[in-house]
Amino acid sequence: MTLKQLSLTSIRFPLSWQIMLAMVILVVLTTGTIWLYLSFNLNNLLQKQSDTFAQTIIQQAANSSSEMVMADDQLAISTMLQNLVSSTSNIQHIAIYNEKNTLLAEALTQSPSKRLTVSHYKTPIIFQDVQAGLLTLTLDNSEITESLIKTRNAVGLITSILGLVTLLLSVFLSRTLTAPITRLQRVALKVSKGELNPKLPSSKNDEVGDLVLSFKKMLQGLRDKESIEHKFSSYISKDIAKDILSNLNTPTKPLRSTKGSVLFVDIVGFTQLCEKEPPKHVADILNHYYFLLHQAAKMYRGTVDNYIGDGAMLTFGIHKEDKKHCINAICTAEIFIRLSDLMNSQRIAENLPTLEFRLGLHCGELLAGTIGSSERMQSTITGDTVNLASRLCEQATPGHLLISEAVYQNQATKGMIMTSEKIPMIIKGKTGYINCYQVNGLAPKFNRLLMQQEAEMEAMQSYV
Repeated sequence: MTLKQLSLTSIRFPLSWQIMLAMVILVVLTTGTIWLYLSFNLNNLLQKQSDTFAQTIIQQAANSSSEMVMADDQLAISTMLQNLVSSTSNIQHIAIYNEKNTLLAEALTQSPSKRLTVSHYKTPIIFQDVQAGLLTLTLDNSEITESLIKTRNAVGLITSILGLVTLLLSVFLSRTLTAPITRLQRVALKVSKGELNPKLPSSKNDEVGDLVLSFKKMLQGLRDKESIEHKFSSYISKDIAKDILSNLNTPTKPLRSTKGSVLFVDIVGFTQLCEKEPPKHVADILNHYYFLLHQAAKMYRGTVDNYIGDGAMLTFGIHKEDKKHCINAICTAEIFIRLSDLMNSQRIAENLPTLEFRLGLHCGELLAGTIGSSERMQSTITGDTVNLASRLCEQATPGHLLISEAVYQNQATKGMIMTSEKIPMIIKGKTGYINCYQVNGLAPKFNRLLMQQEAEMEAMQSYV
């Protein structure tokens, strides 16, 4: 960043420093103003006292020497001046002149100050309303000046001590005031990383406490939203739930045209199973097999879009972009069939009922979005692709996956699957024959990965 780009808004200035600086500036300005006021007034006061003292001395001296000046008694005048200088320490020089401005007598201090701060005064000598002469006085103000300097130094020292105390107090207060905000900032950082149960600073009965309480309410709202999203995802696909919750301000999500794969899974002999088994046992069996279906779909970027009666509809590349949606759908179907066969073998050994599945897969263009009224909306996908996938599922051999010509010719599936010969079929609602293929397995190089994932899924079941 250059100096031109650097601005005041780009410089970080913590709140604690701002409080500390404001308090220090306030105290310095206040004490400085008091110091200047006291210094100025004390200087004026001392100067007035010095002037009053000087005027008193020269007036008394002028009155006492008036007759002596008229008599030209220089010896008496000199003696008087010497006595006055010796009795008053701060008189630097005093002199008396006659009416012709001729010096009659003068007196000087015996120990002059090294650093002199003097003031000069003069007054006429009046005898019977006639000016007989002039008296001049030079007064040494060094003691007054020194006293003023000492007073200023004392006030300055007191100001410095007050400034230091204020600085320490401002540091303490700024840290005390900003500590909860700093802790709240760290909590906000944790919340931004997904931690919704952080330890909040204690709330007090002040504005910071109000901020902490507001933050608590916000966290509770986030936890409620996460809980709703988690619960919502239990009833519909997690991808669909996130999509809906991220657009709460949008009344509907309009249908959009997209490309993807649709896999239908249907239970064979479900009616007979319901006749033989209690409803609770049937529900347990379905839940277990649907768990396998959901895990297989999640492994290959698929979404269990909907449970339809005793079957399910899975989508690939619709709710999240996936260029290999065809092969991912086939892998989901194959690993689900293998796990179903394995589970059925275990249940046969335990004399428990089993389930078989038909699977049909088609890919192409379809519409995805929400349909319904303002009171009841439903996320769905629709189109000929969905219908054909459902019809293929009806025609499939139990325990096998039947795919359409579009899936077979898809670029992502070429060289990856082993199928039967082309099977022309008459599909309800379609004119003419529809070419289909039954998937017999995956290519050997790809099958090894599928077997490894199958083992992982099998191991996962022991924790279910």
